Amino acid sequence: MPKQDILFVINPNSGRDKKKANLLTLLDKKLDKNRFNPTIKFTKRPNHAKELVNEYLEKGFKEFVAVGGDGTINEIGSQLLHKDVVLNIISKGSGNGLARHLGIFDTDEDCIERINAGKIIKIDVGFINNIPFLCAAGLGFDAYGALKFSESKGRGLRNYIKVGLNSFFKYIPIDIEFNNASYKTFSITFGNASQFGNNAYITPDADISDGLLDCCIVKKHSKWASIKVLIQLFNKKIRSSKYVEYYKGKHFEIETNEPVLIHFDGESKLLNTRNVKIKVVPNALNIRI
Repeated sequence: MPKQDILFVINPNSGRDKKKANLLTLLDKKLDKNRFNPTIKFTKRPNHAKELVNEYLEKGFKEFVAVGGDGTINEIGSQLLHKDVVLNIISKGSGNGLARHLGIFDTDEDCIERINAGKIIKIDVGFINNIPFLCAAGLGFDAYGALKFSESKGRGLRNYIKVGLNSFFKYIPIDIEFNNASYKTFSITFGNASQFGNNAYITPDADISDGLLDCCIVKKHSKWASIKVLIQLFNKKIRSSKYVEYYKGKHFEIETNEPVLIHFDGESKLLNTRNVKIKVVPNALNIRI
């Protein structure tokens, strides 16, 4: 059997383990060279991963590896939808929500072994105003926090917590229209996977292959109530909060008072519309676990 060309796209600025030289050494030792012929590229700017993936798709590559966090995985995976190709993950981000949900948040060596011998599954992909997301998307506090994190200098869990706390005390809940009702909303999240990352289970019942998205609305609440909500978030019991409404569906629509900031897989974007549409496309991406 001829060797399979495989492209490793590495984000050198990802949050976890900046020593990428260690990974390159492991790849040389552990990747099955009888099966794969590796090409390694480092990203140099935003959206560079997309450019690299499309360049190598044109060259006939069928195997792609995202080395980074959920944002990097999104950039790469979004270019592979509905194609006879495979996405692999070596998780290196600050949250790693998709890898944690799939149970593949492992050491570099374990990730390489999975590339050598893991099984391929199909997963659903969500879209928020036609922007794809693999893990979670939404608006409210999480979009505000994603923006502030992108503007900060540091990466990693410690900085993620620091930015989150600062954002929490400055954030103002937003008004939305959803399901023919008005909400003063702390956040509204659409989960393809069960968590944002770091085991924060915002949509704990989400199944990444069921053809549905889970929707969690966290309504406005006091700062003191946030302590209990936060505990419930990490205990997979957010649905039990009196401040939460929870839905499942294939399509959702939101109206806001003004153009709104959204987030998708840890990235933020200011829309130029007050109308936010969310949908799921089943079985859109092949991924090795």
